[in-house]
Formats: sequence, C-alpha cells, structure tokens
Amino acid sequence: MAVALSITALPMLGIILVELKLLTTNVGQMAMAVAAVNDMVAWVILTLAISLSGTDKSLVISIYVLLCGIGFVVIMFLVVKPIMTRIGHHSPDHELISEISICITLAGVLVAIFATDTIGIDAIFGAFVFGLMIPKDGSFVGMLIEKIEDFVLASLLPLYFVSSGLKTDVATIHGSTSWGLLVLVIVTACAGKILGTFLVAIIHKVPRREALTLGFFMNTKGLVELIFLNIGKDKKVLNDEAFAILVLMAL
Repeated sequence: MAVALSITALPMLGIILVELKLLTTNVGQMAMAVAAVNDMVAWVILTLAISLSGTDKSLVISIYVLLCGIGFVVIMFLVVKPIMTRIGHHSPDHELISEISICITLAGVLVAIFATDTIGIDAIFGAFVFGLMIPKDGSFVGMLIEKIEDFVLASLLPLYFVSSGLKTDVATIHGSTSWGLLVLVIVTACAGKILGTFLVAIIHKVPRREALTLGFFMNTKGLVELIFLNIGKDKKVLNDEAFAILVLMAL
C-alpha cells in the first residue's frame, strides 16, 4: 500500500506538462526527472515487497526470488544493454533491417517477461527493465514507438483498464470504517506527496511557488499506479477491499 501511495504517473505527468507548455521549463524538467527516479525506486521496492511477502512462500524462497531478481537486473545491464545499444545506434534506415531490429527487440521483451515470470516476479517488471536497456538518444527508439504505439494504445491499453475494472469490487467497501479508511488513504496520499515534495524542495532552496507546483505535479495519479495495484492484487498482497480503496484513490 505504501508503494502504491508513493507512485507518480510519469506518462500522465508528461501529458499534463505538454498541455500546460511547461515541459521545457525548470519546474517541468525537475518534475519529470524526480518522477522518473521516484518510479524506478518504486519498482525496486515493489519487487522487494512481493519477493519478501509471506504469501504461500517460505523466507528462503522469498530470498531466492529476490536474489534472482537482482541477478536478472545485473544480467540485463551487463549483457542486454550493450546489445541493445549496438542495435539502437547501428540500425540503418533500410526498412528490412529496421524491421529485423524491431523483431529482435520485441523478442527480447518476451524473453525478459518470461524470465521474471519464471523467477516469481511480475512479468511487467521484466518488460520495464528491458525498456530501460533501449538507448533513447538515437532514431531507433522513435521508430520502435511508431511501430507499436497505436496498437498498444488502441487495443491493449483499453483492455487493461477493463481488466482493472472487473477486478474492482466497490461493494467490498462497506461500513463507516471502510469509507473512513478510503478518505484517510486519499488524504494521506495527496498530503504526503504534496507536502513531502514541498518541504524537500524548500530545504534545497527551491522557490516556494515552484516547490508547491512541483508537489502537485508529483501527486499525479494514473496508469502506473493501476499497474502497481494490479500486481499487488495478482500476487495476493492486496485483498479485495484494499484494492478497491486504492483504485478509487488513484482515480
């Protein structure tokens, strides 16, 4: 639950900054950088939480899963990243070669997904780590996005939201205690993110107005939080009531 409350929806934040024409400003760039680091740390903490959760696992197995996850990340950086850097920087404009590079990349994503799922970590973590290995400074990443973005946004993403809706049973939130917990979670999530960011920014001598703006930007909720919540639900870390409360908080 703590990990879910700490998430900043990086894609949604980027869209908001573009719409407000703040992406190239100091506060916009700072918000994107902080959100990126925040989400990366959250992924690590989520992996630790799932690995060490006592659900149907002994402590030895949990530690084994954690060590395998660390080994997976190390292998990705030492082996996969140089390969993807070579592919990204040496992909010619020839259409056939470009298609082959994209196919290799997508195959690598599937292998990473299979590896993390076999380890016992959620498959999404494997895809996320593989995405980090792709170089962002060449034309290859733009070509890759162009090939898959429409299909993902038009077909897969709506189905994911449908899946999240089917898993959410608002009826499990009943009684004054549950509704009070919902209000408490919403207040804690918003106040903790805004005030926490504001205070840290003030300590680092950021102007108060920019610090407060940064706090509101860091409180952006959206798809990333739903992904984390679904992982927690699938791994049985969250029960139906907690899942419904956190989904409503994210919305």
